Amino acid sequence: MSKTLGSLTVGAKIEVPVLSAYQSRFGSKIVFKIADKNHSGYPSNSVTLITEKIIQNMASDAKEPSNSNSDRENYGNNRHIYSNLLQWLNSNAAAGAWYSAKHSADQAPTTKNTHVTYNPYTSWAGFLAMLDPKFVAELMETTLTVVKSSTDGGSYETFKAKMFLASTTEVGLANENNIAEGSLLALFSNDASRVAYPTAQCVNNADGYTNSGFATSKGWYWWLRTPNSSSAYHVRRVYSGGSLSSSGAYNGSGGVRPLCNLKSSILVSDSPNSDGNYTVIYNSAPSAPPSITAPATCYSGQNINISCAAATDPDGDALTYCFERSYNSGAWTQVQTSASRTFTEAVMKAWNTLKYRVRAKDSYGNYSAYTTSGDIAVIHNQPPVISGSNADLGTKRGDFTYQYSVTDPDGDTVNVVEKIDGKTIATKNAITLGATQTLSVSGNTFTALTNAQHTITITATDSAGNSAVRTLTFTKSIAGFVITLSTPLEANSQPTRANIKVTRDIPAGGTFKVEATNNPFDASPVWEDCTNAVVQGVAHVFTNKINTAAQYGMNIRVTVQRGDALTACWVSGIGGNFE
Repeated sequence: MSKTLGSLTVGAKIEVPVLSAYQSRFGSKIVFKIADKNHSGYPSNSVTLITEKIIQNMASDAKEPSNSNSDRENYGNNRHIYSNLLQWLNSNAAAGAWYSAKHSADQAPTTKNTHVTYNPYTSWAGFLAMLDPKFVAELMETTLTVVKSSTDGGSYETFKAKMFLASTTEVGLANENNIAEGSLLALFSNDASRVAYPTAQCVNNADGYTNSGFATSKGWYWWLRTPNSSSAYHVRRVYSGGSLSSSGAYNGSGGVRPLCNLKSSILVSDSPNSDGNYTVIYNSAPSAPPSITAPATCYSGQNINISCAAATDPDGDALTYCFERSYNSGAWTQVQTSASRTFTEAVMKAWNTLKYRVRAKDSYGNYSAYTTSGDIAVIHNQPPVISGSNADLGTKRGDFTYQYSVTDPDGDTVNVVEKIDGKTIATKNAITLGATQTLSVSGNTFTALTNAQHTITITATDSAGNSAVRTLTFTKSIAGFVITLSTPLEANSQPTRANIKVTRDIPAGGTFKVEATNNPFDASPVWEDCTNAVVQGVAHVFTNKINTAAQYGMNIRVTVQRGDALTACWVSGIGGNFE
């Protein structure tokens, strides 16, 4: 279980891991306390932390031998924006690489006595390089106010930092030179609230410094960012008993208690651990959806469908997708937030262009980057509407028809093209809107189709160039067929023999039968099998002598069964003569 950092009370403790290479200096963790929440002037929805104890004794700034001001030459510089300590606190550099000169006379805290009284730290890694990088990644940049001493012209200036020191104002001591450097932090109310103790590692790493008051059981001095405004080198600090004091910037015996701001939404453990500290739970944001699918054009008055590909979450959290819309190049408006990766809405007539974007959100409130569609043109003339819906018409074993109608919202002239498998079978221009149209698949159109699935498209196009398409499928499946001459051949007398030819392809596995009748006009014609004669290419001699009708003639009937044939069976022509 977890809770948000912002739900903890002022004074609650949070531990931050120290990287193993630096644990001899700070221990396995640095413990911070909540100093305030949503502090005035700090980033919105933030929680302010300060180290529970003094983590190290360090100089605020080194002596500056080339400085024209003799005090700064001998005791360091109290202009905070130039301080070595501020630079070190905000550096993520490797050992010996954090320092760079901030002004022409600036000097690194390189050697004991020559530059600082104790704890030279130029060779150290930057402070941020020593901490859990996941914690460092969450630090918020804060804009801070600091007084300038009379040496620097008085008044105040601002700077930005992720790790910083408190001011006299923020810990509840007097405003330096009557200038408020921010506002009071909730953690501080009196001298007792300001008393801080050094950690065991701080005492053990004192670089030879000894003092009967410097012990883990006793309060100790700690630096503030505020300069003594009447001095060039004195920096304010909190006295061991919690009152106000100051000391030379180069004094390496002053304690350090850095502050920082984190988002209040950051997750922490549901309860403190055995040391009484909460631990931070780092939850990563999801990836952006890889793509968004949107049409290049759409029609006012109709629905538009938008979808996106699935995002991924490093922590396996459940995701929701937040769709936003911009029309006519205006502001973005959220239109849907749900687990669905599809979004549908009606297109308004006031919209001329559209654009959509989407981002993923995990169950902890972390957002991905946006994925944005291209511009979508809105067409205000409506396309025609074809009745029915796309469908499979099933299996067809003979001629069939399909009925439909076409309307147009704008009353435009509409032309229709009917196709099977991309081949036009009918064109109907300037149809009557709303009238029943009949698509016919019959005769040679049907016969020419193979036994397979086929696709019918009905495309209706209005005079504005907008189209609608209805798509239908059917499967032709014929196991056999019978072909009979639609009209018997007439004769002056009853035929006695016939020479019949059938153009065909009947592969192995199929069957083929040819019959003929020499009394086709009778109520019950007599059909005689003449297959062998056709196959051999010889004449068939009729055995039937009956003819009750007044008219004489002949008819032919061809029957084909597919059977086990693997390829198409077909008959393309029937002919011959008789006598």
